[in-house]
Amino acid sequence: MRVWGTKTEKVSGLLGVARAAVAGASRDELLKEALRALGRAGNADRIGVWIEAESSLSLQSEGPGRFQGLVWDRENGEMPAEWAHLSVEPPLPEESLFAGKSVELHLEADLQRPIIGPLVELRRATWIPIERNGQLKGVILAGSRGKQAVMRLEEMQAIAAELALAIGLEEEQRLARIRNADLRAVRNILEGRRTRNPAGMMLAKLADSCTEKGTGEEGPGATFAVIGALVEQSEHSGKEKEEEMEFRWRSGDEEWTRAVVSEPLAGIWRRALEARQVIGSESHVGPAAESVARILAYPLEEEGQLLGTLVAGLPRRAISLATLERLELRAALAAAELGRRKRNEEEVREAEWQRALLDSSSEAVILLDEAGRIAGSSRGGRELTSLASSGEEKSPASIRAGENFASLFRMEFRERIEEWMRGALDGGPGFRSAREDSPQAELCNGVCVRLRIAGPAPGRGLAILLEPLESHEAARQADRAETELQSVLEWMEEGVVLFDAQENVRAMNTRFEQIAGLSPADSGKIKTLEALIERLAEHAASPERFAEHWRKLARGLESGVREELQMARFAPRIVERASRPVLDAAGRQLGRVEIYRDLTAQRVFQSKLLQTEKLAALGQMVSGIAHELSNPLTSILGFAQRLLSRAEAAGQMDEAQQIYQEAERASIILRQLLLNARETLPERRTLSLNEVVLKTMELQRFGLEAEKIRVEIELDPALPEVHGDSGQLQQVLMNLVGNSRQAIEQLGRSGTIHVRTKKIGEQKMLLEVRDDGPGVPPAILARIFDPFFTTKPAGVGTGLGLSIVLSVVREHGGQVHVLNPPQGGAVFQIELPAAAAHFREESSEFPPRERRSMLRANPRNTQREERPALRQASGKGSRVLVVEDEPTVARLIADVLEDEGFEVDVLLDGREALDRAARQQYDLVICDMKMPGLDGQHFYKSLERGGNPLHERFLFVTGDIVAAQTQEFLKRNDLPHVAKPFRVEELTEKVYRVLESKVRREAPVTATRKNAARNG
Repeated sequence: MRVWGTKTEKVSGLLGVARAAVAGASRDELLKEALRALGRAGNADRIGVWIEAESSLSLQSEGPGRFQGLVWDRENGEMPAEWAHLSVEPPLPEESLFAGKSVELHLEADLQRPIIGPLVELRRATWIPIERNGQLKGVILAGSRGKQAVMRLEEMQAIAAELALAIGLEEEQRLARIRNADLRAVRNILEGRRTRNPAGMMLAKLADSCTEKGTGEEGPGATFAVIGALVEQSEHSGKEKEEEMEFRWRSGDEEWTRAVVSEPLAGIWRRALEARQVIGSESHVGPAAESVARILAYPLEEEGQLLGTLVAGLPRRAISLATLERLELRAALAAAELGRRKRNEEEVREAEWQRALLDSSSEAVILLDEAGRIAGSSRGGRELTSLASSGEEKSPASIRAGENFASLFRMEFRERIEEWMRGALDGGPGFRSAREDSPQAELCNGVCVRLRIAGPAPGRGLAILLEPLESHEAARQADRAETELQSVLEWMEEGVVLFDAQENVRAMNTRFEQIAGLSPADSGKIKTLEALIERLAEHAASPERFAEHWRKLARGLESGVREELQMARFAPRIVERASRPVLDAAGRQLGRVEIYRDLTAQRVFQSKLLQTEKLAALGQMVSGIAHELSNPLTSILGFAQRLLSRAEAAGQMDEAQQIYQEAERASIILRQLLLNARETLPERRTLSLNEVVLKTMELQRFGLEAEKIRVEIELDPALPEVHGDSGQLQQVLMNLVGNSRQAIEQLGRSGTIHVRTKKIGEQKMLLEVRDDGPGVPPAILARIFDPFFTTKPAGVGTGLGLSIVLSVVREHGGQVHVLNPPQGGAVFQIELPAAAAHFREESSEFPPRERRSMLRANPRNTQREERPALRQASGKGSRVLVVEDEPTVARLIADVLEDEGFEVDVLLDGREALDRAARQQYDLVICDMKMPGLDGQHFYKSLERGGNPLHERFLFVTGDIVAAQTQEFLKRNDLPHVAKPFRVEELTEKVYRVLESKVRREAPVTATRKNAARNG
């Protein structure tokens, strides 16, 4: 801080404020000169002069305005540093701040007024505003410690006026320098356009003008500035449309100019492009955040089209509204130059395209300028006119640019051609008449041609088509043959490429373009084998090997070749290529044909088929294991139940209850495994969708709990029954739950799967599976039900899960819907029709025993269930033959029946049991289905063939109830059975039901015999 000295300082070199300003004094010198003038004008004890800072137009909002200045005190040599800054707000007098009036204060009389620092120790103070054009530019303070007046008000106001003039002069000079700098920038652009300087050079100069500083502050003073141009993307690039910017013109700090392509700077200019307005942001991060206080991004557009962006970083001292406007001017100039650059590039591309089109065209096309002079010609035109007048062959250069078009024809035709050409070039009715007229003329080389207007040429000229008359029919036949060839190729399902003897591409069909990933525009540019190799090599798994092998194949092909290619882009695929030469009648090679087949789907199908066979084998193995486990589980379950009944009587039942419950749980899982592993044709029957859900989710429970995935089940108790195949519907639910599980696993966290059923309307029901995973991307929503479509890595997904879901649901007359709710996740909804009335009369897919098992009924409650009337009597006197190869299961059955009062004989061999049944009388046979030697089915058939009445009192015990052969045997012979593993009450209940049916069958026979004896 600069502080004016004490009263002992000598006053010398007094100039006055106005003279000092004219002499070019700085603001610091102006303040000192004002203090000297005020000191001379009166007897003030303290004088202060404050004026606005040079950066008062700053965009940085720091609260109220602040003035900077100097304070002089008669008695104190050093003033507090904070007095050099003055906030333009109360308690300064409002008259001085807002009304531009001078105010004299008597500080002793107004003790309630707040005292700011410069007023301390003063009794009287006078505030003089410094104004210019109605705006407050500063204030003057003159105060005394006594009661006497400080100085005359007129003198203080005169000094304030001189300061205002000095500040105004300084601002005008600064604005003049700024205008000159901006005019210089505009003048450079206009001069560059006049002299046709490249747009890139002018853009580089504009970037440099943004970072100009200079001693006169003529430049905006940016720390860095970059100008970027939007990169045009091909319509067939396959990428999502996103702005790509090429920053080619840079100026200033290199660290900042390099950082503009990455976040967070890239986010600023992208927002500016989206909003199409200037975006500013504070600079809190960056390569050197202290050198840049604010970053500005300007969208550059011309005629509503975005062309690029200008990004500049300003230091704190350069931030002002004036700087913002100056950068905006440079942004407008940059947009104009980018527009000129784009137009120049389009003109060059159009000229190159026209030249390439003419060079490749076999038609004879001549381009004329507005004066009728030759401006260009196609390859066909040069070939046609090169057969010059004498009949000698001339070079294609016989058509010279600038030559009159009529000079190509014989003398007698030139006047007619001139007249026709003038009408075509004049436009209006003459052009329409010339377009309808097609004159014939003879070239200087003797070739007769018909002239047609092909269209306007670049500029104001014409394109003239010359059609040779002699070869018109041959050309028509050639065109027809070419059309037929292309039609045949298009009908083929394989991709086809036809090469001539010089390895030029003669034809290719659309299927090859699809396999190779070529757009029609790309394929039109490919004329040779090398161009095709260059275009496709990058798609191969090994580009260099792919290219070299293709060239070797072209050089050494003598017979047919068949091979496979591994393509890596745009999607991994396997392509088969067959190549063979094309020969003429003499055996000479005219070229070769290559045929391509996409084998990807075929290989995927083979892989999935092998996987299906493995799953089938696994299902058979699971079925065998489950069957083997059914015997020990039957023993554990039965003996645990017997132990439980004894423990209940003894008052010690906790451990027995645990054994029973775990055995019951294992039984349910085993039964469900057997049901899932069976291979049967779809069997439609009336079933409960709620029971299918419970059964399926019980199978999935362990895996979901291991992955920390919570399952919520919401079942509608009023849900009607559905007519369908339980196995297929279970597979549908398992596939949907599996998809949800894998989706949640991708997020690497726990999640929730919500399964619910709901009645919708009178004849429909809804099955919904909802998860909180990442959801289904909209881009693939239409393809998720396609066979073999999967987004999972190789070896994880088969791509058949949702395809099976859709197929099964449609077979059941239902629909599948997929939703992406706003809160995230995915929702799969399945609508199924309710079962018709005649189906509802059928029994449920799940018999009562299975429903009780799924609901895990309490064994103590089931023992209290109502039994048939026969069971109320003792089984004493009834003999039962038990045929079971598992000793523990046989012992369990015997113990249970003996507790009921039956006499039980146990045999472990079927043949021995057959012999015993022939010799002794039994009331019931309980037999296992699968046994070594003579199994249950053959045992039953032997009793039936032998006429043994015991075959009518037969009860099977089997763990193979889900096998198709077993089900068919039991159904055909109407035989009762108990499925392993079973509970004690299930066995006894079935035994009593079989004996009860025996009594019902024998009762009519006994009554008949008694009546006969009574009547006889």
